[in-house]
Amino acid sequence: MQRLPNLFIVGVSKAGTTSLFNYLAQHPDVCTSDIKEVRYFSPLQYGGTLDPIETYAQHFRCEKGETYAMEATSGYFYGGQAIAQGLDDACPGSRALVSLREPVGRCWSFFQFVKSRTRIPKKMTFGEYLDHCEELRRSGTDNLLENKTFWGLGGGCYAEWFDAWSKQFGDRFQVVFFDDVAKNPQACVTAICDWLSIDTDVVGSFQLSVDNKTAQYRNRRLQKAAVTINHQGERFLRRHQTMKSAVRRAYYTVNGAAARSAMSTEERARLVAFYAPHTARLAEQLATVGMGLPASWSHAP
Repeated sequence: MQRLPNLFIVGVSKAGTTSLFNYLAQHPDVCTSDIKEVRYFSPLQYGGTLDPIETYAQHFRCEKGETYAMEATSGYFYGGQAIAQGLDDACPGSRALVSLREPVGRCWSFFQFVKSRTRIPKKMTFGEYLDHCEELRRSGTDNLLENKTFWGLGGGCYAEWFDAWSKQFGDRFQVVFFDDVAKNPQACVTAICDWLSIDTDVVGSFQLSVDNKTAQYRNRRLQKAAVTINHQGERFLRRHQTMKSAVRRAYYTVNGAAARSAMSTEERARLVAFYAPHTARLAEQLATVGMGLPASWSHAP
């Protein structure tokens, strides 16, 4: 039976959204879209229009009367009011969940991700990447669709979009932190299920492995082909997770390469200084909904 979703993981990129999607997909009261990121509402961020709603409903086939139909598009959060309003209008009464990651670590992870997807030169350094991000941000164009590869820096300024989602959804908007998703997924998922008013006891039986880890490559041409195959085959691979994991392990045995493990002290200091005012503002916003930043955030007020 086709239906529209009423549960959205709206962001953010590189903050455990794939893991959260796969964890919640195991709940008997949750059915999912046939692909993780449907991106139906994404055009609203850029002033575009939506396809007929019927095309969106085709991604959801809930045969067992599940309480929630869910999708997870990590870029929705960055659409702010435009997407929050559009989503709420199209799917009234729905719930929105966002996972926030300490922005310095998220920026580093995003850089590694776009490099692994061959979107930037393999030899580009993190410092060079940040230089380009800052140049685009100064020109006010880092959030344009054509510049999404360089969204590593701007994508951590969460305070810019928080109010739009919080005000639009009220108590139907929930914040979790990547720290909790990574360190104690069972407790995190249990809390989400409690917020959704669905059975929390079943979480103990879930497989809670980490998904969508970034890995680097040796051969660029082979990597581009693998990325294309993974994208085109997502529906099939999502139904056969065990096989997908086995194929991924075999592939990176052949074409995997070690990545630089950490940013330099100077790079970290540069990012801490950049994010400090954004994080201070986010702390104030979270306080209005009775939350605080994790102590592990390197520049938490």
